[in-house]
Amino acid sequence: MSKMKIISGSVLIVSCLTLILLTVFVKGSSYWQGPPSDHFKENRFINNEPDNTFSDHLKWLWEMETVEWPEWIDDPPQASSVAQVTVNRMRITYINHATVLIQIGGINILTDPIWSARAGPVSWLGSKRIRAAGVKMEDLPDIHIILISHDHYDHLDIPTLKRLTIDNKPVILAGLGMRVHLKDFSGVVELDWWEEYRHKSGTKITFVPSRHNSGRGIFDKNKTLWGGYVIKESQKRLLFLGDTGFGEFFEKLATKFDYFDLAILPIGNYEKRWFMKSEHMNPDDAVKAHKMLNVEQSVGIHYATFNEHPEQSIHAHEKDLKEAIKKHGIPESRFWILEFGEGRELSTRLQGIRPEIKKS
Repeated sequence: MSKMKIISGSVLIVSCLTLILLTVFVKGSSYWQGPPSDHFKENRFINNEPDNTFSDHLKWLWEMETVEWPEWIDDPPQASSVAQVTVNRMRITYINHATVLIQIGGINILTDPIWSARAGPVSWLGSKRIRAAGVKMEDLPDIHIILISHDHYDHLDIPTLKRLTIDNKPVILAGLGMRVHLKDFSGVVELDWWEEYRHKSGTKITFVPSRHNSGRGIFDKNKTLWGGYVIKESQKRLLFLGDTGFGEFFEKLATKFDYFDLAILPIGNYEKRWFMKSEHMNPDDAVKAHKMLNVEQSVGIHYATFNEHPEQSIHAHEKDLKEAIKKHGIPESRFWILEFGEGRELSTRLQGIRPEIKKS
């Protein structure tokens, strides 16, 4: 047996034992018990497209061929984030993984916040961080809204949420069933796909479909709802997707929303492709989504933060994004990869009423 197969077999055993351990954290929990719908049947949420099976997971773990990543990366410091931006302005700061600071119309929104050293149920178990968050938590401005895309440990980090809510009292938006994980927090609002939340500032946020899954143990698979968010403030419209494969839901988004000023799209952790295509977009998928959704400016997220079974090199997303941009014929300036901690404000031509843009 090859060394790689021995390693893969060890990963499989450890992963199975980990899933058994995680069962302790979810057993007996009371999950969503709402009426059936086109995406909720037999007490579980579903994708309307093919999903990976348990056998697929085992096959993927057995075939896993990880590549070496650095033990640690020190990123150059970036300029301090601003306290807020005013109406008709929008600023985005990439912090790490799927954690983004969105500043729009006087409010500050944080997505899938994680500052922990590992993405896991306890401090010593889970995928290990290979770089610091691009912004220290103590340097954040006041946070008014937190968006949670789904309950996987690298997107729903309870220790980070507890620290963030000590001084701030943000509204926490999440999918149906997520209150079981957030019972210790106030201000939690659960949303179904296409359901809208209106903040007191006037900003409207709609929970929208994505192609992914949920679960923090063995028996809670798809017991909570996953998704993305559309943020509407004045003339600005923004899309955030935490984790997703490319899917038919993009057509529904394009039908319901005729343009986006900004799309925050995952572009990492996409190999092996036969397995990941239903869960994580690759850069080519992200550029296709950029064109399909009539996006003015996209930014990539979800890469090079945690050593999560990497089967592509740490910089593969950069190379693959350049190739996808060239292939699909869009300017490189229309799809950003930001440095960790880097903030940018949308160009001045987007600060007034948006001009009409033809569909791609």
